[in-house]
Amino acid sequence: MDHKQNIPLVLVTGFLGSGKTTLVKYLLGNMDPALRIGIVQNEYASANIDTSELRSIERKFEVLEVNNGSVFCVCLLGSFIDSLADFTDLYNPDLVIIEASGLSDPIAIAEIMQHKKLASRVYLSGVWCIVDGQNYHKVSKMNTRIERQVMIADRILLNKSDLMEGDPEVLAMEMKKLNPQAEITLTTYCRVPRLMVLEPVAEPLALLKEAEHQRYEPGGRTEISTVVLRTSRPIHPKGLDIFIREVESQLLRLKGFILLTDKKVIRIQSEFGQTRMDEVTYYQGNTELVGLGWDISPAGFGRRFHDIRKSSEQHVN
Repeated sequence: MDHKQNIPLVLVTGFLGSGKTTLVKYLLGNMDPALRIGIVQNEYASANIDTSELRSIERKFEVLEVNNGSVFCVCLLGSFIDSLADFTDLYNPDLVIIEASGLSDPIAIAEIMQHKKLASRVYLSGVWCIVDGQNYHKVSKMNTRIERQVMIADRILLNKSDLMEGDPEVLAMEMKKLNPQAEITLTTYCRVPRLMVLEPVAEPLALLKEAEHQRYEPGGRTEISTVVLRTSRPIHPKGLDIFIREVESQLLRLKGFILLTDKKVIRIQSEFGQTRMDEVTYYQGNTELVGLGWDISPAGFGRRFHDIRKSSEQHVN
């Protein structure tokens, strides 16, 4: 098929907290500023924290947010195809990057790309899969989704390689068993060799193996629960520390921005109880947190935050 008139599309997959947004930020920062870039941000929860993160990059790009599920799930698929077609027509980007939800099962990407509404607009330029080298073996309940993310990838980044226990080559061999043809690179903060940045793939594996992959049934929504916390009320730093210590062990993933009583804004990134917090100046909104875990109550999550916030205020006063 002649792709000269179509828009190249790069799919970025990877489990929760593996580094997908970090890679997309890296790509944005290393591309020609003259390129018109369209980003599709897919979040399993009803809020999208990652768009705010991308806005910290000083370059222009357009964003299509698809929240509250995976774009590959039948619950969103039809509307996603329509939205992506409209998005490309409206902005006519030179490149589209889809950052898929960490809970997505993208095994049917070839079928989606050949849909009549998309085939004349975009083509699959390549699939990147980010594997969290530090936490890969902690997510046994989600192995099917993770394995399928690996199976369709042209490039696999074994990220957080500096934090891995044991020999990274052992995990690389596991990836090779799932996908012998993929190019595997060890990375830290998803920093890839510059020559790899947006280098096109001649024949994406997802398309070459379409017939082989058709025997797999795409996964629907998972049993993982999501919580979203939004509030304009700031919390004292000591209260934030108490809240994070309470909830981090209950969650697979926690991310977002917190307003403090001292007017600072804290960015939170947490995977499997490993939490990083740092002050940022680019975020201008209210407190917004997204959490994902096996058995968590949205009401209980929000109630606990507000109880701790009030308690820390009273204690300080």
